[in-house]
Amino acid sequence: IANSMTGTFEYEKGDKREVPDFNVFFRYNATYPYYSDAVWYLTQMRRWGQIAEAKPDSWYDEVAKSVYKPEIYLEAARLLVDEGLANEADFPWDSDGYKEPTPAADIIDGIPYDAKTPNAYLDSLPIGLKGEQVVEGTEVKG
Repeated sequence: IANSMTGTFEYEKGDKREVPDFNVFFRYNATYPYYSDAVWYLTQMRRWGQIAEAKPDSWYDEVAKSVYKPEIYLEAARLLVDEGLANEADFPWDSDGYKEPTPAADIIDGIPYDAKTPNAYLDSLPIGLKGEQVVEGTEVKG
């Protein structure tokens, strides 16, 4: 574990490699509470039936905004910057809370993701609940 924290990872005995981004704690705004991350989690919950009924895109946005609070994050960031403990350029001050859509080439399953259109994303997946589908017992209906 210690090596992975310093940018080196040992995959097996004797196979050490430089992997500077193996663990990312702050770089790339990894700690920023993006609404798009919350929406992705919600799409997975819908996809696998933990959210039983279909929801409009606006529902995903509203739930994400009720849970993720970037304004609190940025308030704390402002204090760190003002105290000289962080660099202003390291924070997404002008973000609307959503990351840019992720292109297919950047995702392991090759399916692009745009958090502003969660239902279109769900419909693009080859497996999982779509549209008005629901799980009843052990069957998918709809």
